[in-house]
Amino acid sequence: MRNMPGKTKCHRRSECGWFGLFLVLQILMGCAAEAPDVAEPSNDLTDVTVSGFTIPVFATATEQLNYAKSLSVNLLEKSAALKLIVGRFPNDRQQQGGARLELAYIHLGDDFRLADAAACEKALAAYEAIAREFADLPAVRAKAYWYMAWIYTDLLEKKEKGLALYSLLAEKYPEDRFSRIFPVPWLKLVFPNPEIKHYTADDEHTHSWAGLALLEIVRNADNPETRMNAFEKLWLEHRHSLTTGYALKEILRQPPTSETMARIVDEYVKGNTINSELNKDLLSGLAQWASPIATN
Repeated sequence: MRNMPGKTKCHRRSECGWFGLFLVLQILMGCAAEAPDVAEPSNDLTDVTVSGFTIPVFATATEQLNYAKSLSVNLLEKSAALKLIVGRFPNDRQQQGGARLELAYIHLGDDFRLADAAACEKALAAYEAIAREFADLPAVRAKAYWYMAWIYTDLLEKKEKGLALYSLLAEKYPEDRFSRIFPVPWLKLVFPNPEIKHYTADDEHTHSWAGLALLEIVRNADNPETRMNAFEKLWLEHRHSLTTGYALKEILRQPPTSETMARIVDEYVKGNTINSELNKDLLSGLAQWASPIATN
């Protein structure tokens, strides 16, 4: 993450890594609504007081969670609304898991970029507990793994731990997909500004946990062999995914190592019919990447 002078926080990544994070954030949000709708209470619903905050009571755990997620200004109020779900709907484990994930994230504070190491450790402990308790619910456990990997890799700069969790995610959830509604609060599809480049995430493979985890390995691995092994797996199993296109962009930022990359880029561009802007970027990146080979 970028350094932010004058603030106490976890170690930060380079500018390139910060941009890379936002690429993945864009992917994960998908093309659905960026925030859940706030459920309006019906006439027969009442309010309750939790930790000094008045919280409207909804009929279902889903409505209650949607309301809690909509609270973004006061984290104490949001925490109270989430704890109400945990207390009122003990049998709805899917929504319980969603509420617990949100509560864990609150440990990072108003802005995750300013979270210090102690806050990161508290969040990690909460996510580890969720991963254990919701092992039977992939939609919950996979998100917990993702949060942990992200905190280790991007906030604490403990890359080996983060990469191990991304590898575990790719191994355990090869077919699992996440909702097009963003799975984590800070996700905002990591495309360039849509006013500059009109990228799209509307393809079926983009929403694969395994594909995204492999992309993060490509983005974060310092070892060229580790990076290329992850890319080869992406190329084999998610060849026409936008995720693979973003991984190709990362590969092309590295020093050239193989002339076969031209063939791979050519094949990918021919198969990518839904994102012409990404194709242009790949062809431009290949031209710059290949030039040192041509001169050697």
